[in-house]
Amino acid sequence: MKAVPEYSTVRAGLFHWQGYEPEVKCDCASTAIVTPAGLIFIDPIPLADAALKDLVAESFSAPSAVVLTSGNHQRESLALAKRFGIPIFAPENAGNDITADQRFRSGDMVAGMESIALPGFGPGETAFLHEGVLIFGDALINLEPEGLRLLPEKYRENKKQSLRSLAALKALKPQVLLFAHGHPIIGNTASRLMVCCSP
Repeated sequence: MKAVPEYSTVRAGLFHWQGYEPEVKCDCASTAIVTPAGLIFIDPIPLADAALKDLVAESFSAPSAVVLTSGNHQRESLALAKRFGIPIFAPENAGNDITADQRFRSGDMVAGMESIALPGFGPGETAFLHEGVLIFGDALINLEPEGLRLLPEKYRENKKQSLRSLAALKALKPQVLLFAHGHPIIGNTASRLMVCCSP
């Protein structure tokens, strides 16, 4: 896909960019977040060179890792990892099509973030939580015109298991929701998450 020309700052140390991917016929989005481990790129899509330099400068942090939420999101990770000389982390059950330097077990701390396994969606599907920010891969999407919703059933590996996975999220009280497909949500997030995760 074409490089996205600019990013947005969601809050200090938290960045988002989004662009249309003709191959999958939908918008794809990426997150960069500053954690104790450094600047972490999550499910990155291409970002224009000038914008990427500005993002790193604004973060006041050195790039330290690329983290993938599932076996479907190799995206721009290889090029970004090579550019900054940083490792790629992927879920251990993301599948053999994913190239990564390190595999993690969902539930482990990954690059300063808590990982949350979401089986039943896609291979290795994982969400990440850090200081009130909850970052999704494909389990939840926020695309127009439908808005916040679950990944459509036809793309899930197991409907019943996917619904059980969401139960763990109901106890969370995130302040910000970010997605691999869709715009961030920064208002009324806890209640919107509760409604979305209720079958």
